[in-house]
Amino acid sequence: MKFTFLGTGAGMPAKERNVTSMALSFPEYDGDLWLFDCGEGTQRQILYTAVKLTKLTAVFVTHLHGDHLFGLPGILGSRSFQGAEHPLELIGPKGLKAFVETSLQVSGTHLHYPLVIHEIDSNGKVYENEHFIVHACELDHGIQSFGYRITEKDQPGELLVDRLIDLGIRPGPIYKKIKEQSQVILPDGRTLETAPFIGKKRRDAMWWF
Repeated sequence: MKFTFLGTGAGMPAKERNVTSMALSFPEYDGDLWLFDCGEGTQRQILYTAVKLTKLTAVFVTHLHGDHLFGLPGILGSRSFQGAEHPLELIGPKGLKAFVETSLQVSGTHLHYPLVIHEIDSNGKVYENEHFIVHACELDHGIQSFGYRITEKDQPGELLVDRLIDLGIRPGPIYKKIKEQSQVILPDGRTLETAPFIGKKRRDAMWWF
């Protein structure tokens, strides 16, 4: 997991500090990318980083003030222009859908990928994938606002390769089966109970945004 601060200012951009946005990338999970807020100029900030919009899978908006939101239409269009085709999910307070759809319609922006918008108005789970669950919690601000809690699910332990090699089991497709199944039949006909060859599970972790 890698955090990239794209902007930490408020209200309006400054010469040395852009308005709010943060990228969260997951190199350990195929490089998927999330954004938290998307203030004006966010995609220009991205040009100075290793962040790739084609990897973007979700955008979480805390509230609809412009310094957290006005960069979003440009991000959506650029993601399409760069060839992304997989779905993108937007999560944020009520009004997000109207803002996005109106911006795209008025500007004649056509996206070449499915856009799924989830509007939230209460605390609870708002997003889940294979590795993470995201909950929203309402905050005290001038307009409806949410913070986001990310919980990483328990992950399988590492494959204990040295033990397998000691048994004469060389690297190959069989390793994937050993990690995913409780028992496998080896190419030489032996039955292998896989538990002794898997390290301890990584327990869930939690972050707030």
